[in-house]
Amino acid sequence: MRGVWARQVNMALERHQIEQRVDHRSFERQGKEQEPTRHMGVSATALERQAAREIPGRDPVTDLGKQNAEIRERNRVLETARKAMEKAQEMFSGLEKRARLAVGLARKLGERMEQQREAERQRQERVRQAEIRREIQRQAEQRAADEARKAAELASWQDKSKPPKRPRGQQSGAPVTGGQVLDFDNKAIPKPWN
Repeated sequence: MRGVWARQVNMALERHQIEQRVDHRSFERQGKEQEPTRHMGVSATALERQAAREIPGRDPVTDLGKQNAEIRERNRVLETARKAMEKAQEMFSGLEKRARLAVGLARKLGERMEQQREAERQRQERVRQAEIRREIQRQAEQRAADEARKAAELASWQDKSKPPKRPRGQQSGAPVTGGQVLDFDNKAIPKPWN
């Protein structure tokens, strides 16, 4: 019966576009951590209303009214604590998200720094390799220059030690000039057959 009544009331509230709703179940069955007030009855309710009309904002005058006022105060404190807890959880959740973001950002920064260090290491390695190649090239050029100088010296020495070229038609052997036989330094060699 209470369920039917709650549905009827809620349909009427909805028709009139009022957001509040009625639930016939107990707070415990609704999952609310709220202490229920005690039923005061007709006479106690009438006394409380009359006292409130005479002196607005006055404390309750009946025992049940006083008990319900204490229950309402405890429920208000409980609701305030619940809202504060929800707010703290939201803040914690926000902090947790920010912490995760910060950790992710720190990880990305660390990776970027590692990439930059690796790029710098590779750049230094390329510079070192280029220096090695230049040194090898310089040494090869130096060897080639040394070999060319030695070849030039050898050619110069060989030119000095060669006998003069003979005119065409002369026989091979030691050059002959005016009946004399000359050695490689163009000195006259005595004829052994004379």
